[in-house]
Amino acid sequence: MKSDEKPDVLERDSPSPDLDPERGADIEPVEEKASPEVANLMDLDKGLVGWDSEDDDENPQYLPLPPKPLASSMVAPGTALTMASLHEPSAVIGSFSVTIFVLGYAVGPLFLGPLSEMYGRYIVVCASTAVFDAFLLGSALAPNMPGLIVMRFLAGIGGSGVMTIAPAIVADMYPIERRAFTMSLIIMAQSAGPALGPICGGFIAEGLGWRWAYWILLMAAGATTVFLLLFMPESYAPIVLARKAARLRKETGREDLQTRLARADNQSTLLRTSIVRPLKLLTKSPIAIMICGYIATVYGFLYLMFTTIPDVFRGSYGWSTSITGLAYTGLCIGMLVALAVIMCTSDAAAMRLTRANGGKFEPEFRMPHSFYYATLLPVSLLWYGWTAEKGVHWISPIIGMSLFGAGMLGLFMASQLYLVDAYPLYAASAAATVRTALSIIGAFLPLAGPPLYSALGVGKGNTVLAGISVAMLPIPILLYRYGKGIRERWPVEL
Repeated sequence: MKSDEKPDVLERDSPSPDLDPERGADIEPVEEKASPEVANLMDLDKGLVGWDSEDDDENPQYLPLPPKPLASSMVAPGTALTMASLHEPSAVIGSFSVTIFVLGYAVGPLFLGPLSEMYGRYIVVCASTAVFDAFLLGSALAPNMPGLIVMRFLAGIGGSGVMTIAPAIVADMYPIERRAFTMSLIIMAQSAGPALGPICGGFIAEGLGWRWAYWILLMAAGATTVFLLLFMPESYAPIVLARKAARLRKETGREDLQTRLARADNQSTLLRTSIVRPLKLLTKSPIAIMICGYIATVYGFLYLMFTTIPDVFRGSYGWSTSITGLAYTGLCIGMLVALAVIMCTSDAAAMRLTRANGGKFEPEFRMPHSFYYATLLPVSLLWYGWTAEKGVHWISPIIGMSLFGAGMLGLFMASQLYLVDAYPLYAASAAATVRTALSIIGAFLPLAGPPLYSALGVGKGNTVLAGISVAMLPIPILLYRYGKGIRERWPVEL
């Protein structure tokens, strides 16, 4: 089955704007189904290897609890650790070492995500985290700036593996109606890392020196790698079934047995197809282009905000370097609030829309609430910029940061789920397109921060960003109302 083919489709061009996520309580519950890509049953008479039953214990979507939540969320610490290493607070490092790390994040997903669809999640996640650990060690021992920059770039490539594949693991292990809860933990870890890094790094660098920021991060990342090696299961259904088919061929002597999710025999063709897949999405899928462009811009705004925080809180409020790091807690608080709301509402809202649509789910059902999160972005940028500009009590710009954190997390969550639900079998490639777009913008847009705020000040500078945010507000509405029609008119052969 092609990834963009759906067994159930709407009988109209787009989800109706009249479908309210809060309605549908009186409608019969939708029947829970495994995704069509992994619910293929065994048929040995035809030589087809599949699941023994729809609740086969080998099916990643039917792992018994509690191993499933543990297995699907154990990558979250790794995503937080890799993101935390983005921001080295010491002036010794320089801004380019931050940029080069993010560029590593842009390069890695283009091949690590597709490789996980060839060889499985386990081997790629574990190998990439080991690479991340190795080059964290190199960063801690770097004798000079060029050496440090090279180590940071390679560490960024390694760290991008868990960042890219984590959403795909959630898609592997959870059906649509239970996907948002665990995905929110992953997105929270990815989003909170940049905020937690300066908080911890400020105290470590000021008290112990900047190298200790790497040593401590290496200790935590190394422990995470060992944990993944020992306990992470393989979750990608085609790989699990391929291993099952190989086992049955050996046990039965039947060389004709093939998995229902059989892949191309030519490994070079498969590798080329897999690596090109994220680029296809990024260049040929209108919905992927809109989503990646939107959230990459928001991600860039986050880093532009980061460039102002030291000057605002050290300059305007007289905070020390280490205490200034605590200002980033505002972002974390906003993210935590959004996380709680998403956990309680996202899956339920999508299922209400599904029931109201006759039991037919569409990826667009992830988008209704995203508009409300998107409206927080211009409000928060104006709030933070002008209260900081006017020297209002320090809690006010932190509140603005909290609103930005909530809006960003909510928008990221809806967007990631949308792409994962639209391309479930190629969730890692879909996540790779997002991560690459985020990283490219995150690497270069902050370079515009100093001249922007030097020329306009933090108030007017953030007003420019707020204006851009307002101009992009129609995107969530467009995707919700017309996303299905867009997907059908411009399908992408993956």
